[in-house]
Amino acid sequence: MSLLGRLAWILIKRAREPQCEPFDTLRVRSRVLPHDLDLNFHVNNGRYLTFADLGRMDWFIRTGCFQVARKQGCIPVIGDVTARYVKQLKAFDRFYIESRLLGWNHKWAYLEHRILNENDQLAALVVVRGMFWSKRSGGIAPAELIAATGHEGSESPELPDWVQRWAETLEALSGR
Repeated sequence: MSLLGRLAWILIKRAREPQCEPFDTLRVRSRVLPHDLDLNFHVNNGRYLTFADLGRMDWFIRTGCFQVARKQGCIPVIGDVTARYVKQLKAFDRFYIESRLLGWNHKWAYLEHRILNENDQLAALVVVRGMFWSKRSGGIAPAELIAATGHEGSESPELPDWVQRWAETLEALSGR
Protein backbone atom coordinates (compact mmCIF):
# COMPACT_ATOMS: atom_id res chain seq x y z
CA MET A 1 0.00 0.00 0.00
CA SER A 2 1.39 3.41 -0.92
CA LEU A 3 1.85 6.14 1.66
CA LEU A 4 -1.25 7.92 0.40
CA GLY A 5 -3.08 4.62 0.64
CA ARG A 6 -1.92 4.23 4.24
CA LEU A 7 -3.07 7.75 5.03
CA ALA A 8 -6.45 7.18 3.37
CA TRP A 9 -6.84 3.98 5.39
CA ILE A 10 -6.17 5.89 8.62
CA LEU A 11 -8.61 8.64 7.66
CA ILE A 12 -11.37 6.17 6.83
CA LYS A 13 -10.77 3.85 9.77
CA ARG A 14 -10.38 6.53 12.45
CA ALA A 15 -13.23 8.79 11.33
CA ARG A 16 -15.75 6.46 12.98
CA GLU A 17 -13.93 6.06 16.29
CA PRO A 18 -14.70 8.08 19.42
CA GLN A 19 -12.51 11.03 20.30
CA CYS A 20 -9.49 10.29 22.49
CA GLU A 21 -7.94 12.36 25.25
CA PRO A 22 -5.03 14.64 24.26
CA PHE A 23 -2.54 12.79 26.47
CA ASP A 24 -3.52 9.28 25.38
CA THR A 25 -0.84 7.22 23.67
CA LEU A 26 -2.33 6.10 20.37
CA ARG A 27 -1.17 3.14 18.31
CA VAL A 28 -1.24 2.40 14.58
CA ARG A 29 -0.30 -0.99 13.14
CA SER A 30 1.34 -1.42 9.76
CA ARG A 31 3.71 -3.60 7.78
CA VAL A 32 6.97 -2.82 5.99
CA LEU A 33 6.49 -2.99 2.24
CA PRO A 34 9.20 -3.32 -0.40
CA HIS A 35 9.00 0.35 -1.40
CA ASP A 36 9.83 1.31 2.22
CA LEU A 37 13.33 -0.20 1.87
CA ASP A 38 16.67 1.32 0.97
CA LEU A 39 19.64 -0.29 -0.80
CA ASN A 40 20.51 -2.22 2.39
CA PHE A 41 17.06 -3.86 2.32
CA HIS A 42 15.90 -2.31 5.57
CA VAL A 43 13.56 0.62 6.15
CA ASN A 44 14.94 3.86 4.74
CA ASN A 45 15.75 6.41 7.44
CA GLY A 46 13.44 8.97 5.84
CA ARG A 47 10.60 6.49 5.78
CA TYR A 48 10.62 6.39 9.58
CA LEU A 49 9.78 10.09 9.49
CA THR A 50 6.91 9.30 7.14
CA PHE A 51 5.70 6.58 9.51
CA ALA A 52 5.76 9.25 12.25
CA ASP A 53 3.63 11.45 9.96
CA LEU A 54 1.05 8.67 9.74
CA GLY A 55 1.02 8.26 13.52
CA ARG A 56 0.67 12.00 13.95
CA MET A 57 -2.29 12.18 11.54
CA ASP A 58 -3.92 9.36 13.48
CA TRP A 59 -3.35 11.33 16.72
CA PHE A 60 -4.67 14.57 15.16
CA ILE A 61 -7.85 12.88 13.94
CA ARG A 62 -8.59 10.82 17.04
CA THR A 63 -8.07 13.74 19.45
CA GLY A 64 -10.21 16.12 17.35
CA CYS A 65 -7.33 18.54 16.75
CA PHE A 66 -7.42 18.05 12.98
CA GLN A 67 -11.15 18.79 12.74
CA VAL A 68 -10.82 21.95 14.86
CA ALA A 69 -7.82 23.20 12.89
CA ARG A 70 -9.49 22.55 9.52
CA LYS A 71 -12.53 24.59 10.57
CA GLN A 72 -10.13 27.46 11.18
CA GLY A 73 -8.45 26.95 7.80
CA CYS A 74 -5.21 25.65 9.32
CA ILE A 75 -2.88 22.88 8.23
CA PRO A 76 -0.33 20.91 10.29
CA VAL A 77 3.24 22.16 9.91
CA ILE A 78 6.39 20.60 11.34
CA GLY A 79 9.05 23.05 12.45
CA ASP A 80 11.71 20.62 13.61
CA VAL A 81 12.32 16.92 14.04
CA THR A 82 14.86 14.72 15.74
CA ALA A 83 15.15 10.98 15.20
CA ARG A 84 17.02 8.12 16.83
CA TYR A 85 17.31 4.82 14.96
CA VAL A 86 17.72 1.78 17.21
CA LYS A 87 16.73 -1.46 15.42
CA GLN A 88 16.20 -2.17 11.75
CA LEU A 89 12.91 -3.18 10.21
CA LYS A 90 12.99 -5.36 7.09
CA ALA A 91 10.54 -6.23 4.34
CA PHE A 92 7.16 -7.47 5.53
CA ASP A 93 7.93 -6.93 9.23
CA ARG A 94 4.90 -5.85 11.20
CA PHE A 95 5.42 -2.67 13.20
CA TYR A 96 3.53 -0.21 15.35
CA ILE A 97 3.63 3.55 15.64
CA GLU A 98 2.85 4.87 19.11
CA SER A 99 2.18 8.60 19.22
CA ARG A 100 1.73 10.85 22.22
CA LEU A 101 1.69 14.52 23.07
CA LEU A 102 4.63 15.43 25.30
CA GLY A 103 3.45 18.99 25.92
CA TRP A 104 3.53 22.49 24.46
CA ASN A 105 4.61 26.08 24.90
CA HIS A 106 3.05 29.31 23.60
CA LYS A 107 3.78 28.39 19.97
CA TRP A 108 4.83 24.76 19.52
CA ALA A 109 3.43 21.36 20.41
CA TYR A 110 5.86 18.48 20.97
CA LEU A 111 4.87 14.96 19.93
CA GLU A 112 6.75 11.72 20.34
CA HIS A 113 6.47 8.81 17.90
CA ARG A 114 7.85 5.44 18.90
CA ILE A 115 8.19 2.96 16.03
CA LEU A 116 8.14 -0.51 17.55
CA ASN A 117 8.78 -3.89 15.98
CA GLU A 118 6.29 -6.73 16.35
CA ASN A 119 7.88 -7.64 19.72
CA ASP A 120 7.31 -4.09 21.00
CA GLN A 121 11.04 -3.33 20.85
CA LEU A 122 11.98 0.21 19.91
CA ALA A 123 13.08 0.49 16.28
CA ALA A 124 13.10 4.29 16.09
CA LEU A 125 12.15 7.30 18.16
CA VAL A 126 10.97 10.47 16.41
CA VAL A 127 10.13 13.70 18.24
CA VAL A 128 8.67 16.67 16.42
CA ARG A 129 7.70 20.19 17.25
CA GLY A 130 4.90 21.50 15.15
CA MET A 131 1.84 23.67 14.96
CA PHE A 132 -1.32 24.24 12.98
CA TRP A 133 -0.86 27.25 10.73
CA SER A 134 -2.89 29.40 8.36
CA LYS A 135 -1.82 32.07 5.85
CA ARG A 136 -4.69 34.25 7.08
CA SER A 137 -4.29 34.01 10.84
CA GLY A 138 -0.87 32.48 11.50
CA GLY A 139 -0.48 29.69 14.03
CA ILE A 140 -3.01 28.42 16.53
CA ALA A 141 -1.60 28.32 20.06
CA PRO A 142 -1.53 24.68 21.17
CA ALA A 143 -3.45 25.52 24.38
CA GLU A 144 -6.25 27.07 22.27
CA LEU A 145 -6.38 24.03 20.03
CA ILE A 146 -6.58 21.61 22.97
CA ALA A 147 -9.27 23.78 24.58
CA ALA A 148 -11.30 23.77 21.34
CA THR A 149 -11.37 19.95 21.42
CA GLY A 150 -13.30 20.13 24.69
CA HIS A 151 -10.38 20.19 27.12
CA GLU A 152 -10.59 23.75 28.42
CA GLY A 153 -8.10 24.59 31.13
CA SER A 154 -5.71 21.80 30.17
CA GLU A 155 -2.14 22.67 31.00
CA SER A 156 0.96 21.29 29.39
CA PRO A 157 2.92 18.86 31.48
CA GLU A 158 6.54 19.80 31.96
CA LEU A 159 8.51 18.75 28.92
CA PRO A 160 11.28 16.20 29.49
CA ASP A 161 14.61 17.92 30.23
CA TRP A 162 16.19 16.87 26.96
CA VAL A 163 13.19 18.23 24.97
CA GLN A 164 13.42 21.55 26.83
CA ARG A 165 17.14 21.78 25.99
CA TRP A 166 16.40 20.86 22.37
CA ALA A 167 13.73 23.59 22.19
CA GLU A 168 16.11 26.16 23.68
CA THR A 169 18.79 25.18 21.17
CA LEU A 170 16.35 25.51 18.28
CA GLU A 171 15.27 28.96 19.47
CA ALA A 172 18.94 30.02 19.73
CA LEU A 173 19.64 28.69 16.23
CA SER A 174 16.74 30.66 14.79
CA GLY A 175 17.97 33.86 16.49
CA ARG A 176 15.00 34.27 18.84
